[in-house]
Amino acid sequence: MYARIAEFQSTSKVNCDMIIAFFQNVMIPRNIKNGQLSCEVYRISETTGFVVSSFKNKADATKVMKIMADELNEVKGNTKIKLIEGERIFRIDQ
Repeated sequence: MYARIAEFQSTSKVNCDMIIAFFQNVMIPRNIKNGQLSCEVYRISETTGFVVSSFKNKADATKVMKIMADELNEVKGNTKIKLIEGERIFRIDQ
């Protein structure tokens, strides 16, 4: 299992709402069709949040990143995005 976490910070609540709507209606559904296993979006404040994306492996994560790279650069205009990613070591569920 491989995960990518994208922290985002928008310049306004409206801009944040727009990026979340874009993630929900365009980017994430397309990514799921192209190998992403799951995605969760969390809001921290009116202008910040983070996205947790899961993939089978790093190759699938890289493939999806290539598909969305241009759009991600466009979105970065009004939004700061910081990416971290890596292999899952373990998971504990109840």
